[in-house]
Amino acid sequence: MANKITKISITNDKISGRGGLSLFLRYVKQIGLYRLISGAISSRVSKSKKGLQLQEFVKQIMAFFIDGTNMAISGFDQSKNDEGYAALLECDRDGLASSHQIKRYFIKLSWIPNLIFNKILHELFLWRLHIARPRIIELGVDTMVLDNDGARRREGSETTYKRKKGFQPLHICWGPFLIDAWFRKGSAHSNHGTDYPDRIRSVVELIRKRYDQNVPIVLCADSGFADQKAYKLFENELAVHYITTGKLYGDVKEYVGALPQQAFGEISKNKALWHYVEFAGRLKSWKKFRRCIFTRLQRDETGQYVMDFGKPDSIIYTNIGNCPKADARLKAAGGHDITLRPKPLSKSLTKEEPTN
Repeated sequence: MANKITKISITNDKISGRGGLSLFLRYVKQIGLYRLISGAISSRVSKSKKGLQLQEFVKQIMAFFIDGTNMAISGFDQSKNDEGYAALLECDRDGLASSHQIKRYFIKLSWIPNLIFNKILHELFLWRLHIARPRIIELGVDTMVLDNDGARRREGSETTYKRKKGFQPLHICWGPFLIDAWFRKGSAHSNHGTDYPDRIRSVVELIRKRYDQNVPIVLCADSGFADQKAYKLFENELAVHYITTGKLYGDVKEYVGALPQQAFGEISKNKALWHYVEFAGRLKSWKKFRRCIFTRLQRDETGQYVMDFGKPDSIIYTNIGNCPKADARLKAAGGHDITLRPKPLSKSLTKEEPTN
């Protein structure tokens, strides 16, 4: 076995683009990621004392993605003859994996259910939470289209809304970190089935059980996730806040267009300026009115005013200020001031709920 790196110091020699790879791998090892992944999937991968071991597979596949020199699987065969690359990975050249060994491991991993991989993401999430100790947790929800058009085999892939044959997993993020992922077929829209509320429930219960029972949680999503059933879950059962964009229907535009200029407030960030007005509204199938905020961009981030015909408008639904239990948690954590509950719109402004 090659010697391990024990000291870092200054050198006058030029360092290649791979110079930081060994430091990254050492960091990954020190935080226990290899042990976490191996513990989660080792029981589902056949064990053999011969050939590539699971921990080495994890290390080498992570190095492969971080390096990025050759993103084809055949690149493993080229690296296998590189003594310098073996030294960076702190292993003998004979210990480097071939492309066939990598393919066999991926075949084994294909039988592991999505929940196992989410378990790994959840543990990493909790680890970071206990380091950062956030007083308010903001989660982002979205989908990502995986383009599989160029693949020779596309088993299970379907045409996505971007007209690509692939998949459309559901992602939940905390800042830059992916904390939950649900792999889905390409035709699965944002609010497909019960995926969205189920995954949110799972993450919220994880936070409440293993981090802080009373930490305020704010969910941010686009209009594809504007759904009354999900709202009811967040308001009545989970007691979390949501901020979701919605579709701009004609009656809302007409209502806002008839408002006097003094009804609008202003909010600015750097050079950008928005006008906004808030009210209460509901879609026709909804049982209750919800807080809405209409925004219109007046000046972009460069300080340039936007012409009337080019002003991007948006409508936001939120329960901030209208969910007592979640509001109390937000206030206790030092959250922003919560404005008073808005007055309801006329019922003539209700609209049919969009179907996904």
